[in-house]
Amino acid sequence: MIDKAAMRILLVEDDEPIAEALVANLSEQNYVVDVATDGEVGWNLIEACAYDLILLDLMLPKVDGITLCHRLRAEGYQMPILLVTAKDSTEDKVKGLDAGADDYMVKPFKVAELTARIRALLRRGNSPLPPVLEWGQLQLNPSTCEVHFGGKPVTLTPTEYRLLELFLRNSNRVYSRSAILDHLWSFEEPPAEDTIRAHIKGLRQKLKAVGAPADLIETVYGLGYRLKALPTGAPGPRAIDVLVAGLDGELVEQLRQRLSEVEICSVQTGEETLEQLGAKRWSLLTIAHRLSNPAAVEVLRQAGTKGLTDNLPIVYCVPDGTDTEAIAATGKKRKTKAKKGERRKTKGGSEAIAFVGDPVDGETLVRQIADTLQLSLNDPPSLTEAQKQQTQAAVAKVWERFKDRICDRVTIVEQAAIALKKGHLDNELRQSAHHEAHKLVGSLGTFGFNEGSQLARQVEQLLDCAEVPEEKALYFADLVVQLRAEIDDKRRDEDRNHKGSQDERPLLLVVDDDRELSEPIAQEAGRWGMKVLVARQVAQAREAIARRRPDVVLLDISLPVDPGGASDNGATPEALEAIPLETDCTNEEDRKQEGLKLLEELTNRTPPVPVLVSTVHGSVEDRLEVARLGGRAFLEKPVPPSQVMEAVTQVLQRTHTTEAQVMVVDDDPQILTLLRTFLEPWGMRLITLSDPQRFWDTLELSTPDLIVLDVEMPHMSGIELCQVVRNDPRWSGLPVLFLTGHTDPETVHQVFASGADDYVSKPIVGPELVTRIVNRLERTQLLRNMAETDALTGVANRRKSTQELGKYLHQAERHDRPLCLAILDLDRFKQVNDRYGHATGDAVLRQFGKLLLRTFRSEDVVARWGGEEFIVGMYGMTKHEGLKRLNQVLQMVNHDLSVGPPEDRFYVTFSAGISEYPEDGKDIQSLYRTADKALYQAKDRGRNCVLAY
Repeated sequence: MIDKAAMRILLVEDDEPIAEALVANLSEQNYVVDVATDGEVGWNLIEACAYDLILLDLMLPKVDGITLCHRLRAEGYQMPILLVTAKDSTEDKVKGLDAGADDYMVKPFKVAELTARIRALLRRGNSPLPPVLEWGQLQLNPSTCEVHFGGKPVTLTPTEYRLLELFLRNSNRVYSRSAILDHLWSFEEPPAEDTIRAHIKGLRQKLKAVGAPADLIETVYGLGYRLKALPTGAPGPRAIDVLVAGLDGELVEQLRQRLSEVEICSVQTGEETLEQLGAKRWSLLTIAHRLSNPAAVEVLRQAGTKGLTDNLPIVYCVPDGTDTEAIAATGKKRKTKAKKGERRKTKGGSEAIAFVGDPVDGETLVRQIADTLQLSLNDPPSLTEAQKQQTQAAVAKVWERFKDRICDRVTIVEQAAIALKKGHLDNELRQSAHHEAHKLVGSLGTFGFNEGSQLARQVEQLLDCAEVPEEKALYFADLVVQLRAEIDDKRRDEDRNHKGSQDERPLLLVVDDDRELSEPIAQEAGRWGMKVLVARQVAQAREAIARRRPDVVLLDISLPVDPGGASDNGATPEALEAIPLETDCTNEEDRKQEGLKLLEELTNRTPPVPVLVSTVHGSVEDRLEVARLGGRAFLEKPVPPSQVMEAVTQVLQRTHTTEAQVMVVDDDPQILTLLRTFLEPWGMRLITLSDPQRFWDTLELSTPDLIVLDVEMPHMSGIELCQVVRNDPRWSGLPVLFLTGHTDPETVHQVFASGADDYVSKPIVGPELVTRIVNRLERTQLLRNMAETDALTGVANRRKSTQELGKYLHQAERHDRPLCLAILDLDRFKQVNDRYGHATGDAVLRQFGKLLLRTFRSEDVVARWGGEEFIVGMYGMTKHEGLKRLNQVLQMVNHDLSVGPPEDRFYVTFSAGISEYPEDGKDIQSLYRTADKALYQAKDRGRNCVLAY
C-alpha cells in the first residue's frame, strides 16, 4: 500500500506553459509536484517514486495517456488517475475512463474545480482519510490549508505545513530525515538532509507559541521524528460518520467540503445502503427518494424492522408535496404529503426524519445535516486573499515567461490561415497548425483567455479534417484574427497596468560632482521627459545602479574623493548613503582610473548600460580609452545642457533593442535553441522557423526588425531567400545576417551579392553574434529614427504617421472597428516664442511631445504634422472614448506645462478636434478635415478644450 504522506502528485504534461502554471497553483496549495513531459518519463518516475495521484494528459509524446493508464492498471498501481485534456468528445471520455482513469477534466478548466477534484480523489484512495486531520487539540484542514491548535490559528510556511501534514496523516510512524526528503520535495530539487532539522525547529517554535507542548513533535534518537503519543484518555479525532445514499457525486463533494468534521460514505443502490447500515453505527443517514434496487421506502422499512435505524437521524430527499409511501416507514397508517423541513419520529425509534426537497439544493442539505448533528459549518473552501494573490502572481510569472512562445503558436495557426486563403494549405502545415491549436486550447484557458481557448478549439476542429473546405477559409481566417486580437488586447492591458504602476520615464544617472553643470542638466532632462538621479561620487553611483538600472549614464570620469549627495531631478535630495571609495584615489590619474572602471562595469553588463562621458579632459588618448571601453559618446566640458540632452536622446534611440524582433531561419533545431539562449537575455523576441517554405508568410505576419539566415537549407537556400527579400521594396531595408559554416571566398561573395549586411561563421561564438546583431539593430534604429521621427519632439513625423494610419484604416474596415483621429494645436504658441524666445518654444514642443508619448498607448499613432500641430490616431476607440482620453491629457498639460519666471508665468494649453471612422470619414483626408472643423469650433469657444465633430 502506498504510504499516505504529504500529498505527492505526478503531472504528465508536454505543454510547458500549462505544466508550469499548474505547478504554481498546486504548489501554493502545498502539494509536492513532479513533472514528466512525455509518457515514458512519466512511467519511469512512477516506478521510482510513490505518488498519491497522477494528473495525466492524453496527447503525449512516446507513450500516450491512454496507453500509460492501461499500463499502470495492468501493473497493479491503484493510485487515482485524473485525465486532463483538451479532447472533449464522449468517445474520448469513455476511452479514458475504461482505461482505468478515475476522473476526466476537459481543458480549459477552473483551477478551483481541479483542486476540488484532486481532494475528492485523494479521499477515495486506498485509505480514506478524514477531511480534517486532528491530533488532540491540533487540527489541519487540507481543503483550506489552515492549521489551528486549541482554536488558535497557526501560520506556517509551505514546507512547515507539508511537514505537519505528513506527521498527521501517519501519526504513529517515525520518519527519518531521508524519508521526509522523499515525501516532501520534488524529484528534481531535494535539499540537504540538514535542512530538515531547521524546518522541524521552526515548526516546533510556531506550535509552542500557540500553547502546544514543546515536544509535540518528538525526536526518536537514531531514527527520526514523530508525533508524541496523546495522553491516556485524551480525546482522539471525533468519529462523525454520515451515510449518503442515492446522491450524485457533485453534491457529495459539496457535502465533504462544507462538513469538514464529518466522514461521508456514499452509496448508489438500496442494497449497498442496507449493507452499510448493518456494518456499523452511523451518525446520520441521508437518503434520496429516487434510490433504487431496492427503493428508498423499502430500504427504510427493512432497516426499521431490523433495528438498523433505531435512534438514527434521517434526512430524506423527496420532491415537495409528493404522495409517498416513505411516510409508511415512519409508522403512520396513512399517506400524507411530505413537507420540506418537516420532522417525524420513525417506526424504529429514530430521532427524526427531516424532509428536504428534490432536486436537492446542496446548501439546504448541508445546513439540514449540520442542524441535525449540531455541527458548525465551514465556509466553502477557498483560498485566502493572500493565497489568491500569491497564486495569481505565480501564474503571472509563468505567463511572462511563455507569452512569446504562445504568440509563436498563434503565428503558426496564422500561417495556415494565409495558406488556406491562397488555396495551398499542405498537410504538413495543417498538422502543425492543428497541433498548436490543440495546445492553445489548454494553455490559453489556463492563463485566463477563456474566449481565446474557445476560438482555438474551433480552429482545432476545422483542422481535424484531412482537407479544410475552401468555403471555410474566410471563417477560419476570422477565427484566427479574433484569436490574435484577444492576446494583443491582453498584452496592451498589461502595458497600461505597468505604466500605471511605475514611473515609465527613462532614468538618466548623472555621475558628476560639479553642481553648476549637473543641476542645469538635471533640470533640462526633466523638460525632456526623463527622470534624473545625480550621484557625486563613483561609490554612490554604484549604489544607485544597484537600486534601479538606469537607461543611460552621463559620467565624468574624474571625480574627487570627497563624497557629495545624490538628488532626484537635481532638486530634493534622495538619501543615498555615502560609501567609501574602493580605492584611495588621491590624485587625478587614480580618480580617472576609478571612473573608467565604472564605465567598463556598465558596458560589460547584459544588456550593457549605455554611458556618455563628459569631462574636461579631451585628449586623443582619453577619447580612445573611452571608446575602447564601450563609451557611446564623448562630450568635452563645458557643454550646454540642451546639447547634452540631444546626445543622450540619440544614444537612447540607438540602444532601444529590448523590443526588437529577430526572425531566425535554420533547419537545425539545436541552432534555433542556441540563438534563443544567446539573444533572449538581451530582451529580444525570437521568431524561429525551421521550414524555409513558410518563410514569406511568417515574414509578413511577424514584421521582424532583423533576419538571421542559414546558407544551406532544404528546398531553398538562405541566399535565395535574401534575394527574394531584397526584390520587395517593403523589405529592401531590412537587415539580414547570415550564419554559415562555409567561409570560402565564393560563398562569402554570394552572401554579400545577395544583399546581406553581415555574416557570422559557424561554430557560433555567442558574444560575437550578439555584438553584431545589437550593432546592426542600433544602426538600423538610428537610420529609422532619422527617417520616421520628428527630431525636436521625438514623436513620429508626418510621413511615418500617415503610413501607420493607413494600416489602421485598413484593419478598421476589415474588422469593423472604430478609429479615432484627433488634431491637437497648442494655444497662442506664438506668444511663447515672442516673449521667451524660440529656444523656450522648442523646449515646450519637446515637453509636449514627450507627454503625449507617455500618455497614449504604445499602439496609438502620435505625430507632429508641423509647427505646433500634433495628431493622435487611436485604433479601436470611439469619439466618446477619445474625448474622455484627451480631456485627461488636457488636465495634465494644464498642471505640468508652464514657462517663464513666477512673476511672468505662461501656462500652456491646447485645443483639439476629434473625428471617427467611418462616421466622419473613410480616409485620412476626410477624417482630418472633419477633425480640423471640430478644432476650430474648440478655438471659437475660447480654446483650452476638446470637441468631437
